[in-house]
Amino acid sequence: MTPAIEAAWIAAGATGFGIVSTATVAIVGFRSTRNATVRAIAASTANTMASLAAAREDRLWEKRAAAYEEIIGVLTHRQMKRQHELRMYRLPDANEQQLKDFFDSYNPPRWFESQARLLAYASDDVRQAFEATRGADLEVRVGYDRWLMLTEQVQTAMESGNFAAAPDGSLVVQARKDVNPALEEAEARDEAVIKLIRDELHSRPQSAVTALMHSAPRRRRLGHSSE
Repeated sequence: MTPAIEAAWIAAGATGFGIVSTATVAIVGFRSTRNATVRAIAASTANTMASLAAAREDRLWEKRAAAYEEIIGVLTHRQMKRQHELRMYRLPDANEQQLKDFFDSYNPPRWFESQARLLAYASDDVRQAFEATRGADLEVRVGYDRWLMLTEQVQTAMESGNFAAAPDGSLVVQARKDVNPALEEAEARDEAVIKLIRDELHSRPQSAVTALMHSAPRRRRLGHSSE
């Protein structure tokens, strides 16, 4: 082979090698760019989903907080009205009427709407605890009505002179005594619900901070993987 032909073959080989090398670099670069783009899209999608989830959680939390405010209002009114109705002493008629007007001025939320909000947004613990307050309040009402019934029977017997028709005095006394532990139980259950609600509401900022702390390592990993 002459030197000229040999030089031609060497030049052709070098050119071919350059073409292959260029193509290889282009392919590798394309794949790297594609992978980086895929990772960037995945990270962006994850961030968008997280933002949407956080926004949804915020809306649900606002509705839960509003439902809890409503529950606390109902419980507070119930407590004060119950204490007013069950007290042993009575004020002058004008003052009693003022108190009655005060309690009657409260317009409680409609039962079905209130229950719907409670079932939709309250936690299971709050919902169950609130339902228990109703049973406890009913126990107080039943015991108090029984005592009233016995005292009215005594009064009727005294007014009619038919003392034999009057219930035994020990029954009347015991009926009144039975109201006290039921009242204490109802008050304790009401306060337990209020405390549970306050604890849940106050835990919200800490929950948000905890969520951010848990998500931070993932964001760093995503940032590192895209390099």
